[in-house]
Amino acid sequence: MLTGPLSSPATTAVEDAVLLFDGVFLLRPELIDQWDLRIFVSVDFEQTIDRALTRSMAMAGSADAAEIERSWRHRYIPSQQLYFATARPTDHADIIVYNDQLHEPTWDIRSARPGTTGDRHELVLRRPD
Repeated sequence: MLTGPLSSPATTAVEDAVLLFDGVFLLRPELIDQWDLRIFVSVDFEQTIDRALTRSMAMAGSADAAEIERSWRHRYIPSQQLYFATARPTDHADIIVYNDQLHEPTWDIRSARPGTTGDRHELVLRRPD
């Protein structure tokens, strides 16, 4: 349960700062022109349920798996389906990261920016020793 403030005081970034925003529904029509680079992370709905269960178990130590799955199937997934149907986020993404294989994601570069080909690439993740 949250007990502190829901947001921090506003701050101003320096002019040449790189700001990274992470969240769902960020490629909605009213926001789409706010981003210099649009990255969409794609994960199969069944994978999102499995990962939600894993996160909840890790954070809470124990969780009501049935309740978590119910909330994802009846709230999160229908919300995502509506978002995909109305906002079509993959149509607006410069890069789509396919993250079904958590430790072996791939991506498509869809931008027409110089030096990009639109080819699928393998992303190699390296963990610190």
